[in-house]
Amino acid sequence: MPELKNLRIGLALGGGSALGIAHIGVLQALADHQIPITCISGTSAGAIVASAYAFGVPIEKMAERAKNLSWYKLSNFSYSRMGLATTESIGALIEDIVGKVNIQDAKIPLAIIATDIKTGDPVIFTKGSLSKAVMASVCVPGLFVPVEDNGFLLVDGGLVENLPLSPLAGMGAKIKIGVNLSKWRTYKKPENVIDVMLNSLDIMTHKQTNLHAQSAEILIEPHLEQFSTSDIKKAAELINEGYRAATLAMPSIQKYLNNTGQPAEKKPGFFGRFAGWLKGE
Repeated sequence: MPELKNLRIGLALGGGSALGIAHIGVLQALADHQIPITCISGTSAGAIVASAYAFGVPIEKMAERAKNLSWYKLSNFSYSRMGLATTESIGALIEDIVGKVNIQDAKIPLAIIATDIKTGDPVIFTKGSLSKAVMASVCVPGLFVPVEDNGFLLVDGGLVENLPLSPLAGMGAKIKIGVNLSKWRTYKKPENVIDVMLNSLDIMTHKQTNLHAQSAEILIEPHLEQFSTSDIKKAAELINEGYRAATLAMPSIQKYLNNTGQPAEKKPGFFGRFAGWLKGE
């Protein structure tokens, strides 16, 4: 029976705008249960979290940064006919967190998904500038100006693969865990143009996301019905929901791993301490 560390577990973090903050809680739960992630992929908001994890950013630091985010900090007004803002601030955020690095230099293999708006084809980044790849992957059409790179005109990867499971096998994953933020989604009445665009993208990607989810061996699907894709100020609650979903999925994860390797050792009691830390207690 192989050792757990040799099982090659890949993790796919899906898109969902502000809902992507829930991925941080998922990562914490997997760490608490000593589930080793050997490669990771991300789309849109999932690309930001996947990048931080792949380059070894502590999960506590991710949570702290998420609590201080705002839409104002994540966008730059643009005079372009192609969008209302640019993703340059998001690129700067990535460089502030991990530096000006290349994807191939990550501590574990990393893939980021974007869409070529000229052809409709997926573009999978496994090398080159990390910040530029993330800028492309999060580029909501209409809201952000497309990112030009090597002849591609790139926008949000959610248009083609919002739950990026397909790159994991190429990175050596034998077991694919997908974090699907869209499973239980509901839609709230938009209050501004950003809400309209984010809701539209979410609606467009919902069916293909759940279709792609079928290729995962294990799914983690947080209940995020009470949140909207613009709820960036609810970071603590989103992280808690991600943690809760991964914890509830842990018996299924353990059962699956028990059939292929040694069970992981659980560290009980962290959730309460982690939730208290997020609240500043």
